Amino acid sequence: MNIEIQQAGILQKPIMENLMALFLHDLSEFADDIKVDDMGMHRFDVMDLFFEKEGLTPYLVRLDGEITGCILIQSGQYTNPEHADYVLNSFFILKRYRRRGIGMAVAGRLFSQYPGRYCCAQLKSNVPAVRFWKKVYAERLLDVFEIEREEDGNAILEQFFAV
Repeated sequence: MNIEIQQAGILQKPIMENLMALFLHDLSEFADDIKVDDMGMHRFDVMDLFFEKEGLTPYLVRLDGEITGCILIQSGQYTNPEHADYVLNSFFILKRYRRRGIGMAVAGRLFSQYPGRYCCAQLKSNVPAVRFWKKVYAERLLDVFEIEREEDGNAILEQFFAV
């Protein structure tokens, strides 16, 4: 199993937009405020910023050369330096690759490539994501501090940890 996490360049922006549309479609099951636009598409409104601003970084995830998902990371001015070096904005694995240990392996590779203090959040109603991240933390023996907060009417679970 060869997992690659590579920063997406401007030529990969359409791929990232497609993956984020799929991510938002999946997430819409858990949040009523995630809706399609007038063209029937889910659009990640701030995708352009991830290709323009230092500290907002898009990554493509590949397994044995095939696109498997994507990750969006915030750093620098887009995080709270007192608590985290990185904010895991989005972590998406295509459905076909889920429940096979690939997401766990991708998380491990990410943390190896980018060690530091992280903030990771999930919608509390997104039980599969909450369960996934709790498994990641347990398997990696991470010391995690968790808070619950509200954002746009949604209950959010937010974890802080270092790798």
